[in-house]
Amino acid sequence: MKSRVEAARIGMVATTGVVAGLVPMVAFAQPTVSVDFTGASVSSLSSSPADLVRTSTGTISPAEGYLFEFNPTVHTTGLLGGVLFPDPTPLGDVLNFFVPGQQRITRGAMRNPGGAIPVTLDTEVVGGTFSGLSISLTFEQKILMTGQGQAAIRNIQKPFGLGIAVDSGGAVFTTFTPPPAKVSEFHFGGDLLSVKETGLAPTAGNGKLRYLDDPAFGPILGGPGAETTYPNPPTPQDVTRQQSSFGTTTSFGIPSMSGEEDTVYLTSPPRHLADPTNQAKSRGIGLAFFPNTRDTWPEDRNGQWTMVWDMLIPAASWSSEFVTPLIEDNHNNDSSADSFIHKVGAAAQFGYNVDVNSYIGVPLAPDTWFRLALSSDGYRTKAGRVFINGTFVGTTGGDWLYASTNSTDPRYGDISSTNPTGTAVPPATWASWGEFPSPWAQAPNSTLAPMASTICLFSDLQGRGERVYVANFMYTDEAMTDAEITALGGPNARGIVHLRPIQGCVADVDDGTGTGTPDGGVTIDDLLYYLAIFNAGSVNADVDDGTGTGIQDGGVTIDDLLYYLARFNAGC
Repeated sequence: MKSRVEAARIGMVATTGVVAGLVPMVAFAQPTVSVDFTGASVSSLSSSPADLVRTSTGTISPAEGYLFEFNPTVHTTGLLGGVLFPDPTPLGDVLNFFVPGQQRITRGAMRNPGGAIPVTLDTEVVGGTFSGLSISLTFEQKILMTGQGQAAIRNIQKPFGLGIAVDSGGAVFTTFTPPPAKVSEFHFGGDLLSVKETGLAPTAGNGKLRYLDDPAFGPILGGPGAETTYPNPPTPQDVTRQQSSFGTTTSFGIPSMSGEEDTVYLTSPPRHLADPTNQAKSRGIGLAFFPNTRDTWPEDRNGQWTMVWDMLIPAASWSSEFVTPLIEDNHNNDSSADSFIHKVGAAAQFGYNVDVNSYIGVPLAPDTWFRLALSSDGYRTKAGRVFINGTFVGTTGGDWLYASTNSTDPRYGDISSTNPTGTAVPPATWASWGEFPSPWAQAPNSTLAPMASTICLFSDLQGRGERVYVANFMYTDEAMTDAEITALGGPNARGIVHLRPIQGCVADVDDGTGTGTPDGGVTIDDLLYYLAIFNAGSVNADVDDGTGTGIQDGGVTIDDLLYYLARFNAGC
């Protein structure tokens, strides 16, 4: 589990500039602004929480995206300061000392749809213990209503006798135009291949899925208390594959979706069934998702993202308090899951990055297909928005996810001031992993510097959760809007965004119930239903790419309407 902080939603100004009449317009806004922290310090003679806050003299332009970096040179002072960093040291190196690879939080890139200010760029809680000395603090970076940049180190908690001083540098904020978001999708058609890998959607996102304990990744790291060492004897591998399976809705004896039989994935419980209480053997159970966005996104993290699942919970799993763990956002399952479908009595709950007591109620039932979507705006608001079948049901936490590896130049996470690009992964090693970052690999000569590029799905180190059926999974590197998620609608055997071709009669889309269930005939009910989803911009209305061949292209245009009308008039 990564660093956590409770965050209130930040109020956004619904304009692209400073609100006229409220705050004077600041002239000469620039694409880059610096916040100087030189000389800022916290006395060693105090043990009370303290804040360090600095604001730029210049201003930055409102923009659709920002790059940010906060990596001043610092040192520790006072009687205890000599134990830590008495000499000027880049902040990134200090963070690496407490959590190897943590330097990545000193910089980032974020989307700011609409270009409004004020806007929070990032908020991060960090901390650690060295020789019994505990330190914790919060980094906060934002752009104010005036266009000035502000950087802060808040809630600095440290022992008496230890001080902190900034020697030079501070924060730098720069405007940038974010690249288009990429949508990776998986239909579980008998394997873990993406729609790009199967050829269904060649322009889709580059994300990949693998079994977390795939033997190709090498030995699995240990369990609690041994998270960074390889146990002896080794933890068993290939267990996830053996404890999960693919099959059709018919072969599994579960309901179909949209009137279509579909091939789906039955997940493994997040534990080794032959030794279910051994948490070390739970370490490798689950799926590893590699967002693979670093080739186009200029950062080692995704601070804004959306996940969507089409799922069914069998009655046997519904009886469990922890129904299934959906997200463990550390890269190699070294802690408890960060997101569960959870039960309180007969009621289902869902949450992410919050205590289970703060989960929100979700309208779910056993043996019923549903579409769950989580849109996380981790950088700007630290909040996530939750949807069931396209309907907004409430808010939960939000955070960033690991996405460090550039697939064209894979490197370990041992970046520092003396090794600014990190150590390259040998080509033969990268090939042996299947061009997928191993969750268990540590950088040479640094046993604590992992690649930190994956997200664990259906994993929980404590082994809590049961089997569920998954028909589709989607990930994109942006926090999708409410309207975009609503347009996705409910579960669909054809997929979520990148739909597979329609099976059967194209014009048969509804049985008169308004639920999108075909009934084997073409009536006015089908036409009315199609017109409704077309007007709503639903992805389910995507039936043609303009060629008149019934090929989907991921968008809803007049071509889809014309094609549907032609098929309706033809009776199929």
